[in-house]
Amino acid sequence: MASDTLYQQSEKIAKKMPGWIDKPWNAATDLIDKRGDLEKIGERDYRIPFDTIIGGRAGTYNPDMGDMGRGSGPKGNYLIGSYFPARLNFELSHLQLKATKDRSVSQKSVLKETMKNAVPEFMQYRDKWFHSDGTAVLATATAHSAGTGVSVYTLDTTFGVKRLRRGQYVTVYNNALTSALSSSTLYITALNTTARTITLSGIVPGAGATDKICFEGVSGASPAGYKGLYYWHSTATSGTTGGLNRADEPEIVVNHVDAAGGLTPQHMLLAYHRAADRRGEMADDMVGLASFAQHAAAIANILVIQTLDISKGVPNNLDRLPSNLRKRSFELGGIPIYIDRHQANDRIDLFPPKVWGRTQLDDMHFYEEAVGQAEGRRFFELRGGSGAPAAGVWFGLTNDEDFFCSNPGGAVVIDGLTLPSGY
Repeated sequence: MASDTLYQQSEKIAKKMPGWIDKPWNAATDLIDKRGDLEKIGERDYRIPFDTIIGGRAGTYNPDMGDMGRGSGPKGNYLIGSYFPARLNFELSHLQLKATKDRSVSQKSVLKETMKNAVPEFMQYRDKWFHSDGTAVLATATAHSAGTGVSVYTLDTTFGVKRLRRGQYVTVYNNALTSALSSSTLYITALNTTARTITLSGIVPGAGATDKICFEGVSGASPAGYKGLYYWHSTATSGTTGGLNRADEPEIVVNHVDAAGGLTPQHMLLAYHRAADRRGEMADDMVGLASFAQHAAAIANILVIQTLDISKGVPNNLDRLPSNLRKRSFELGGIPIYIDRHQANDRIDLFPPKVWGRTQLDDMHFYEEAVGQAEGRRFFELRGGSGAPAAGVWFGLTNDEDFFCSNPGGAVVIDGLTLPSGY
């Protein structure tokens, strides 16, 4: 029997087969896909115009034949968007396909299961990569150890393993992102969400304690990735966003609330006031993204109030946790906050979803070889070392798009947040 096979068994097996993989919980991209704009683009850059000055000169005048004075017109600028080519490839051996074709032998077909899970799996990766800053970095290490033929990394508390996937092939870079240490040859054999560790399928040459883990396929210094949430929601006052210098155009710098010391209700109030002060009623459309850690911090604020109530005579066996604990969102300061499993642990992002959108060269679809015809083949034979066909088949998905925010100044980042115990 071949190795690394799925449901490939010739003996009697149980009908219920639990999967040891996490299911999608795509809070951020769900919001943008439903409420944001989708713009079809070509191979050239896409321009996202915005107003900087509405226009008009206000003042007084002499109604008794006085000079009315000059006027002024609107002024604006534009941000630059593009697309990022992403793919998800599969390979199945002929043995896998044949051994699972008959339901009397195998409960499920490898081909059918793979095809069914392909798009949801790609969407899972897409949401993970949306939580990025324009680079290909998915995780940052704080320690490295070499086991028996494997590298084990301990990752930082900001993301841990959030943006990684078991079985994912990765490219490991040094901390400065100047050189790749291991390119597209190693994959994640195990990850531990609590200990924040990943085990790779081999040893990373020249591994360091602070290496960075990037997705497969990138090369060269400073590898690029999706222009995601942390690219557009940048509090930096230097550098560029969407091709504009932040020093020349401060309106592309997001509002910022420093919450060092831990989340309090006052931080949410300040965040709302800063957005309203800068963008008026746009602040009323804001929603937020918070990690499990900051969900716990918000609940801790509620527990303090409930403890005071309990001290006034409420029975001690009262469940102090709120009844809506398992809902996908909660309110904090009247703002709906979506629990986002891929969100950074040390920040909460607040924004109106309508200012976000996607620039798309092509829809997500299975890769096709179509030359001069409407549709081409989707499944491709593999080749062996001799040049003859190999007993396997290849197919893949492509997604050529990226994200943009047309109004970064309407967002607020609450950062510097501490993690509750256990997170």
